[in-house]
Amino acid sequence: MDSQVLLIFDLDGARFGLDATQVRESVWLPELTPVEEAPPWVIGLFSLRGRIVPVADLHLRFGHPARRYTPSDQVVVLETDHLVMGLIVNEIREVIEILNEAIQLPPQFDTVTPGSAHLVAGEARVGDDLVTLLDVVRLTHLADMPALSETAEQPTPSTHFCPEATPEERALFHARAMALRQAAVEEEGTRLGLAVVELGGEYFGLELAAVQEFCNIAQLSPIPCCPPHILGAMSLRGDLLTLIDPRAALNLSPVAKRGGKAVVARVSTSLSTGLGEQAVGLAVDAVHDVVYLQVEKLQPPPPALRERCGAEITGTAPYAGRMMTVLDLPALLAREEWLVNENV
Repeated sequence: MDSQVLLIFDLDGARFGLDATQVRESVWLPELTPVEEAPPWVIGLFSLRGRIVPVADLHLRFGHPARRYTPSDQVVVLETDHLVMGLIVNEIREVIEILNEAIQLPPQFDTVTPGSAHLVAGEARVGDDLVTLLDVVRLTHLADMPALSETAEQPTPSTHFCPEATPEERALFHARAMALRQAAVEEEGTRLGLAVVELGGEYFGLELAAVQEFCNIAQLSPIPCCPPHILGAMSLRGDLLTLIDPRAALNLSPVAKRGGKAVVARVSTSLSTGLGEQAVGLAVDAVHDVVYLQVEKLQPPPPALRERCGAEITGTAPYAGRMMTVLDLPALLAREEWLVNENV
């Protein structure tokens, strides 16, 4: 394999990467239950639809002082060799594909620390950022590792998760834990994987099966003689990616300032164009989450919503106390008026 897909996240001002194929999902940080006789960097446990997930704090694992958790923190759930482990991160940035030749081996600063305790698998340059790649296999065995230093300062054990949290934050952490704690029987049945994105202050769900990756929008170049919904082209690891603004199709107000994220998907174009299948980007304000929705919770779209946003609406579902509109992304991207086949 000449490349690998990485999940990129931020933690305390640094950028890290993980093998995305071993990421089960990500959730907003819930209330964690402290566990006895665990390493100090294993903060606690939570139930993910009937499965107990230990959660580690890499900030503590790398020897930094304890920090205050916030509701904007997330937990990346890893799974390998039938073991699961959650990692607390500040923000998930994107999912990218990177060539193996672009990854360099990490420097080895000592020969005393056991090899299994080295969590860094490599370093890579992604855009203008230096990304530290972590070894997922060793991370999922984190709870079995000895402390790096018996004399290192350790956080004072607490019987409550995040005691510095305000009552409102504590209630939110608890509500998240209750929402994730579903009986195993509820796990049975079909689940729909969705990427939750934001457009114009509204939540939209895009089926993960149609999503290739997420990326930041940067250095967008205009394309001459194109309709307004074609925002331009950008370079994605050396390939040109056409960026589309879905706001007009969804009857949302346009924005003057362009930034945010792009959802990259592949669309099958008409054979008459000779283009076959090509990658396109859908400009969104933000990528919030990846969720797995029970199909029976998907509600038919109200007629007014379908009339406003178009026939590509699959349904609606609750998310974060609001309603999320689920879109049929392949159908949306297959609109004939969205395909441009002109020679300039």
